[in-house]
Amino acid sequence: MASKNPGKKQTPAGGAGTNRREALRQAQAAQAAHQKRMRAILIAVAAAVGIAIIVVAVLGATGRLGTGKNEPTTVVTTLGEQITPPHANADGTGIVSQLGTNASAPTLVVYEDYQCPICKTYEQYFGPTFESLATSGQIQLEYRTRTFLDQNLQQLNESNGTPESSKRAAMAAACADQVGKFQEYHDAAYANAPAQEGNGYTMQQLREDFADTAGITGENLTTFQSCVDQNQTKTFVENVEQAGKDAGVNSTPTFTVNGEQVSFTDADPNSEQSVMDVINAAVA
Repeated sequence: MASKNPGKKQTPAGGAGTNRREALRQAQAAQAAHQKRMRAILIAVAAAVGIAIIVVAVLGATGRLGTGKNEPTTVVTTLGEQITPPHANADGTGIVSQLGTNASAPTLVVYEDYQCPICKTYEQYFGPTFESLATSGQIQLEYRTRTFLDQNLQQLNESNGTPESSKRAAMAAACADQVGKFQEYHDAAYANAPAQEGNGYTMQQLREDFADTAGITGENLTTFQSCVDQNQTKTFVENVEQAGKDAGVNSTPTFTVNGEQVSFTDADPNSEQSVMDVINAAVA
């Protein structure tokens, strides 16, 4: 589980279903241990940065830092016209999958980070079942991204992948919604998500590879890539991130049903009934 402080074949209880649940528990335990190590490293990095700031301040006061006229004082980022994905929810805090449109069905919200390994594990096991339930109209499926891993991992993994990979992947997925391919792009990104948080994504993957897998071609590809290149969904993704923070969702994946947090740890990933039991219990 990533933390800010750091179809469908029925499977009987036991057997493969039990093995998958055990795999999820093991993944969660491993991720918890990893996050503990990450927190220790981040504390050390923060201390080092604090010392560096003090040194810079001293040098600046003594005139040892250059102040040449050609040195930039700000970083200017040019953004294209900001857009809201066509299938954003009513308050702009997530994107609703178009696999199913049964407005009376309970809404399963998935809070996720595209760099989060346990999110990838849950997507591998539960994603197909979630999508099948949405397609059949038993649930509405909504995705809300968190991107705090970018900040947590920035100084540790600056040379890997693309800076702000969580945010840029979320922005690219939102751009894919503009051409009606959000779910396909979302699935392609997770199918190729890094095994280790911080390894990130390359722009080649975000602009081309995942678009190709998602079936974005022709004029739609031009529209999609223009959206990505101009960061046209930046404001939307930042608003989604802030909404998740305001809601107190500080770890991924987190699941809610009609606003109530639920856990699928003990559910059989390949059993639609098992998953629906969890969802129905939340709305009973």
